[in-house]
Amino acid sequence: NCNQARTSAASALADWIATDPTGSGDDDFLIIGDMNAYYLEDPIEAFRNAGLVDLLQGQANPYSFIFDAQSGAYDYAFASASLAPQVTGTIEWHINVDEPRLLDYNLEFGRDPALFDASIPYRASDHDPIIVGLDLEN
Repeated sequence: NCNQARTSAASALADWIATDPTGSGDDDFLIIGDMNAYYLEDPIEAFRNAGLVDLLQGQANPYSFIFDAQSGAYDYAFASASLAPQVTGTIEWHINVDEPRLLDYNLEFGRDPALFDASIPYRASDHDPIIVGLDLEN
């Protein structure tokens, strides 16, 4: 819950993944998901400083989360230097945070569960997913 703890966790994850924990022998790896830090915070810099490629870097106003009517990036995709050239594209799929709360999966405040339509992807989370395209033949 504090910057130092989140930065230490990001550094530890980057260090751990560099050890090839699955024993695959492949230098290509992707870290993707909710990093619990905004775009310019230290935990995100820790991933970049570890040599990971921020696949959303350079995109105008990336955001995947809205809180109190303010948007920000909380979800990321970081690739190893060897995987980055194989990435064909990276986008945030805005299927959640831009959708009305009426569609929300969250049942707080007595929300009627019948309002949630599990057959559609919209508002299935409070974050937007990151989509990464890969061409692994090169």
